[in-house]
Amino acid sequence: MKIKIKNKIYEVRISEEQEGKVKVGVNGRNFIFKKKDGPNGTDPRKDQEVCGRSQKEIRAPITGTISKIFVKEGEEVECGQKILNLSAMKMENEIISESAGKIKKINAKEGQLVKANELLAELE
Repeated sequence: MKIKIKNKIYEVRISEEQEGKVKVGVNGRNFIFKKKDGPNGTDPRKDQEVCGRSQKEIRAPITGTISKIFVKEGEEVECGQKILNLSAMKMENEIISESAGKIKKINAKEGQLVKANELLAELE
């Protein structure tokens, strides 16, 4: 399907991946969304699929405004820990760390407008 937002057209495809997961493609870029509560009441943000990655960069999944930053440079974070909130299309999106580590640098400020794929924070 096509969606028009502020005179820009987005090609959007939505498909169910597995139970509790939905894949959303926007202009060829794919995002996987999970239910907040897993099948056994677990938090899927801390599952092995996500936490097994050695992610060193935290990037904006969509264009939006940084509404709240929850960590500071030099702070140790765990996999699944909330790093910041990104406001987009009247929704608050939790941006989480997909690996444990120390925050090396925060590249965004509260109130800042960021574009999709923009670097928000770096881990050591």
